[in-house]
Amino acid sequence: MERIKLKLSFTTMATPELTGVQAIQAGRQYGYGGIDLRVSEQYGELTLSSSKEHIDELKDCLAGEGIELASLMAYNETGGADEASWLRMQDDVSRHVELACEMGAAALRVFLGKKPAELPGETYQERIAAVLAHALQDTSDHMTLLLQNHRQNLNIAACTSIIRQINHPRLGLIASPEHCLIQGEGVREVGLAAAGWTRQVYLADIRMLPTGYEDVLPGTGDVPLKSYFDAIGGTAFEGWITLKWEKVWRPHLAEYKIALPFFQSYAKEVLGIR
Repeated sequence: MERIKLKLSFTTMATPELTGVQAIQAGRQYGYGGIDLRVSEQYGELTLSSSKEHIDELKDCLAGEGIELASLMAYNETGGADEASWLRMQDDVSRHVELACEMGAAALRVFLGKKPAELPGETYQERIAAVLAHALQDTSDHMTLLLQNHRQNLNIAACTSIIRQINHPRLGLIASPEHCLIQGEGVREVGLAAAGWTRQVYLADIRMLPTGYEDVLPGTGDVPLKSYFDAIGGTAFEGWITLKWEKVWRPHLAEYKIALPFFQSYAKEVLGIR
């Protein structure tokens, strides 16, 4: 297999016991080119009220370790059944955009939360599109807003429908293949919808159970990760390939000292990345 050089990052969901500085240093130690920091009051490396000193500390560490800030992961307010909630979401997303610009992030993952059952799908997607269109007015020329497909919300087809509707060069998709599997989106279907719109791929694997699923290390579960990756772009893909290891929510998962090097080996041996 011909080796390709793509960009590997990891989200700090894998390193809840580390500070932001320590996580960045771990990225350098394990050979990653990028990191995805979380903006949250709950185990986040940043919050919307982070001091200039803390922001500068993280930026200096990123520069010193030679690690790129692949994205900030926002856990912004989300829209509900009432109009006021969408105005709050719009304001909160704008504040996250401002922080991402200050941090020099390449992208901001916009959080959608759980789709409110009261809203019809078409209305919900229209309101998401309005929030994104407003936020794009404030983004820098060097930052992209990203939507992620999720089992509790929009699938790949719905995400790309919104992205195509807005049709803005700084709006793209984060593809999460394990959520594609849960939502019943096949490899060919995902490839047709996501190719050309995907800016980042979250690689996570799961083992399906009679009553749900469990997280497992990449390549050891039921998600055909290589097939989904090839359908999205494979060797032509130019975005970040990101380990999503949710130890922050599932403390029983393996430590980052196991997960981070395992993902590196998987990327080299299975995806053909050097």
